[in-house]
Amino acid sequence: MGGKYTKDILNQLEELILDNERLTAENKLLKEENRNLWQIIKQLNDSIDERISNAVKEACTPLYERIAYLESENERKDAEITRLKAQINKDSSNSSKPPGMDGFKKVFNSREKSNKKTGGQKGHKGTTLRVPPDLGDLVQKGKAEWYVVDSTNGAKQYISEWEVDLGIKIVYTEYRYPLGTMPKIFYGNNLKTLCVMLFNIGLISEKRLSNFFIELTDGLITVSGASISKFNKEASSKVDTNSIKQDLLNGDVMHVDETYLRCSQLLGYDNVSKTAKGRSFDAVIRTHSNATATFYTINPHKDDRGIEKDGIIPSFCGILSHDHDKKYYKYGSLHATCGAHLSRELKGLHELCGIVWADKFRKFYIGMNDYKKQTEACEPDKLLYFERIYDELLCEGDMVLKDMKNGSYVFEQLRPVLTRLRKYKKSYMLFIRDYKAPFTNNQAERDLRHCKTKQKISGCFRSWNGLICYTTIRSFISTAHKRKQNLFQAIKGLFKTNQTCTARQ
Repeated sequence: MGGKYTKDILNQLEELILDNERLTAENKLLKEENRNLWQIIKQLNDSIDERISNAVKEACTPLYERIAYLESENERKDAEITRLKAQINKDSSNSSKPPGMDGFKKVFNSREKSNKKTGGQKGHKGTTLRVPPDLGDLVQKGKAEWYVVDSTNGAKQYISEWEVDLGIKIVYTEYRYPLGTMPKIFYGNNLKTLCVMLFNIGLISEKRLSNFFIELTDGLITVSGASISKFNKEASSKVDTNSIKQDLLNGDVMHVDETYLRCSQLLGYDNVSKTAKGRSFDAVIRTHSNATATFYTINPHKDDRGIEKDGIIPSFCGILSHDHDKKYYKYGSLHATCGAHLSRELKGLHELCGIVWADKFRKFYIGMNDYKKQTEACEPDKLLYFERIYDELLCEGDMVLKDMKNGSYVFEQLRPVLTRLRKYKKSYMLFIRDYKAPFTNNQAERDLRHCKTKQKISGCFRSWNGLICYTTIRSFISTAHKRKQNLFQAIKGLFKTNQTCTARQ
């Protein structure tokens, strides 16, 4: 029995071993199959992911391109908005635009605030209406009249009240000659002088000036427009322009500036005259100025040929003050570039483009001028300090420029300013190195202001000769005014002599 059970157990054990080996082999095959299935699944997943990614990418590519386009367009439009806002907000206080181009825009006073109180300053000599102490002598010389209205019944003590008025009277002077002389009637020098003054200083047109004398004299004097024009030509022909030129050439500093005046005629450099049809020409009026003299010239264009034709700037050897007009750098020994123009340009960069560096440099530059106003000469150590700060600020400006996008509007506004400040440093710093050099070119701009006012009122000049006549008389009047002469007597002196006259020193 025991052997039979043992044999059965061995048979069963053998079957179990065989089953185990079979199951192990099957398990091994299943594992291999499972690994293959996982690889297939992984490949399927990778394929699915790739297909999904490609599909998404293919579907989103137009969207990405659209986003990139919109971002680029948005950046371009932001730059254009910045440019347009800067253009719109430009005025005479933050750019080189003249005040006449401000239009109806309200421009606030750009003058730097001071600590002074408003109104007349301490020590200011006031003026009031008063009776001259030498009234009796003036009456004897025929320069004044003195009437007394006595309401005191002859009292010896009284209080005087004075009325100052102007009397208009017509004077007829008869000149008697032997028989045989051709008689004539002509206007006197006082009337001629008054016509020239009112026409060139008061800017009254010939027609209105003629009506003025008719109303003033109750029709006894009727000065025609042709006569007024003749008086101006006579006065301009007597002006000694060479004396004014010599005064300018002998000075240490000469201010120059130029602007356009409209004229119906234009005389070219070849002396060929053109007459406008429909629209007027733009003639160039250039002023040459210093503290005691003014001389205007007229040319058809703003170029070197006009400067050479005028013959003043090429012969000048002193300090030439101008508004950074590059053609002027060819002449003169030293150049004082206008600091007011630079200050306005830096102010525009700060206000219109948001460049903080520009305001920093502007304050430093104006601070140098404030120091100059308080001293008689710049000390060497102080000058070296100013030079060093100037260079450091330029380097700082270069770093600001480097952070900007190349080609953007703000970049293109700042870059030329930095280039100019570096290249023309000597001219921009001359006012602090040599105290004879002015900080601004306002002298020339003030001398041109009357010419622009004349154009604003009259519209344009009708003839080239009329324009030359006006500039010659204005040269004489401005020079006489700077030398504190009585303008009426100075102009009257032009009619008193057959020789040419100039404003006396």
